[in-house]
Order: sequence, then structure tokens, then C-alpha cells
Amino acid sequence: MSAEESNAERAVRLEHENKERVEQLRRLPLQKIDRSKWPQNVRPIAMSEADGLGIDVDGRLHWNGKPVEIIGRRLDLTTTQAAVAIAVAIFTAVAAAGTAVQAAIAYQDWACKAGRPSVLSCGTPPPASTKDK
Repeated sequence: MSAEESNAERAVRLEHENKERVEQLRRLPLQKIDRSKWPQNVRPIAMSEADGLGIDVDGRLHWNGKPVEIIGRRLDLTTTQAAVAIAVAIFTAVAAAGTAVQAAIAYQDWACKAGRPSVLSCGTPPPASTKDK
């Protein structure tokens, strides 16, 4: 057996790779590039420059030997959006506090009626009504 692949093996491998590429493009089509939105000092990469791209063993992208920094997107809110977000946060906190108080009162009431341990004193039970016989 030869260490190199035969023509038939190569043809099968290439056909498999082509089918896989078609499936990838079906799932995630190529994006249409709108160069009108590019800054004035940016141009497309030339084919002769493509060998300037590289990747290291950890999968980090490099350009001309230097790591490419991916800058995260910031969340910038307008003043109105920030005010609404703060108001929603405050109202959510008030609702959570109200729910906690209501739950504590419901537990206290249940614990007193069921004879279970309660946080506060249950007080004296109301007198039992007596029926005349």
C-alpha cells in the first residue's frame, strides 16, 4: 500500500468535502458585504496578503504575527432608556420585598393555626365557643 492516497480515494474525499461545504453554506449562507459602511481607512484584503493571517495552537487569530484583539460591544443606553431600566429595577425590588413580606405573614398565620414553630408569638387563641346542651 502506498502512503499517498490514490486518485479514487482523493476523488471520494473531495466529493465528501464538497458535500459538507454545501451543507455548511445551506445552514449558514455567505454574508453580503456592504463596503459603504466601512471606514475610509479600511480596504479589502488582497489575495497576496492572505498569508498574513494565522492561527495559534489555542485557536487565536493572528495578523502578521500579532494577535488580533476582538473588541466587545458595549451596551450604551440613552438617558431615557437608563431611567426606564432603573425604574424597572426599583419596582422589581419593591415587588420582591412585598412578596417576601406577604409570604412571611402567610407562614406565620399557617404556623399558628397548625401549631408549628413560628417566628413571632401566636398570642392566645380565641375562646372556644360552647354549645348549650
